[in-house]
Amino acid sequence: MRKSIFVLALAICMLLMPAAVLAQGGREAASDQLVIRFYYPIGTAGDLANAMNELCAQYSAENPDVDVEPIYAGDYVQTMQRTLTSSKAGNPADIALLTSADVWTAVDEGIILPLQPFIDSEGEGFLDRFFPGMLYDSMVAGEYYAIPFQKSTPIFYYNKDMFREAGLDPEKAPQTWEELAEYAAILTTDDRYGVEIPIDQWLLSIFILQNGGEINNIEGTETYLDTPEAIGAVEYLLDLVNKGYMPAKRLFGDSSSDFVAGKTAMMYNSTGSLAFVRDSASFDWGVGFLPAGKERIVATGGGQFVICSGISEERQAAAWDFIKWMTEPAQTAKWSMASGFIAVNPAAFDLPEMAEYTAALPQAIVARDQLQYAVGEPPKTHDAREVSQAMASMFENMLAGNISPEEGMQELQASCDSILAEYN
Repeated sequence: MRKSIFVLALAICMLLMPAAVLAQGGREAASDQLVIRFYYPIGTAGDLANAMNELCAQYSAENPDVDVEPIYAGDYVQTMQRTLTSSKAGNPADIALLTSADVWTAVDEGIILPLQPFIDSEGEGFLDRFFPGMLYDSMVAGEYYAIPFQKSTPIFYYNKDMFREAGLDPEKAPQTWEELAEYAAILTTDDRYGVEIPIDQWLLSIFILQNGGEINNIEGTETYLDTPEAIGAVEYLLDLVNKGYMPAKRLFGDSSSDFVAGKTAMMYNSTGSLAFVRDSASFDWGVGFLPAGKERIVATGGGQFVICSGISEERQAAAWDFIKWMTEPAQTAKWSMASGFIAVNPAAFDLPEMAEYTAALPQAIVARDQLQYAVGEPPKTHDAREVSQAMASMFENMLAGNISPEEGMQELQASCDSILAEYN
């Protein structure tokens, strides 16, 4: 996988390098400031891009010797590709915002710096500014290479009006897998599903973890996807499909649309959908923690800051200072309110503006409180994107009834063994 990424980078870099060099050189030549290039992803441009531009402009105004240039790089995959391409072309960005999976790839490719020396320079307690559950995605094999910023988790959404009509307590979401199945049976009708759970490795991993299973080892060289716990998690989900309580296939966007349209009574979805549901639902709705299996677990997702290698110490210092500033309470609060991502700094929730925001959207507090059960986004392995794709594809096949959970998970494990063979 690393070789294929490298080849892709080399194929593209000659096209991008002249423009990239000119862009950076022209920016620095036009100003006495040190220009720091920052690649960031969001789902869409528009208002969120404007919010990021405003944050970077504010930092530059407060630090006149540094001009942070935010560069919208597309989605997470495109941002990783651009970060890799520019680094291989010898013109690295200074900062990028990458997913957990891409942080692993960036370490394997040697394009980002380990951050422990920067963390140590801040003295004891620097990492206390973050929710502990958000730090897992910043580590590769137990070492810090990233700092959390743009973070989310799945959360449980439910239609309170439908709960009332069905005789269920509208203030109580299902707490366990058993209750989830019971509620789904009661809420399923001819024209709606009881629950929707999108096809995604993120959610599949959570069900496996909640059932007492593991996804991978800390070194990221092995997966454990053919265990009884992993197979049992899929069997539980397949039973919901076979009983007609949930559809065999929905994506996150499909489920959000179905929920606000009244086509499902409950759904698993990202905290990033809170604002959409708030603005689109015409009914009373609520959120809760994800129902627990043998354990109550939720996995984080989203992006974290990295500092690219191949830049001067002066640029490294400026990049680190910007990352520190962006993870202070005021900035994390501003980004959370603009984007719907969870503020990574607990102190942000003490600010008056966040108190006003959460008063209008109290579901955001439930998302924050669920972090006490958070782990990092699985899989945390080398070539994590390829492992993730294999997991999502097999998840879809199993819920479609194309292969049994036992056979499917055995085949998935074999695929992951092949993907990770070069690291063993």
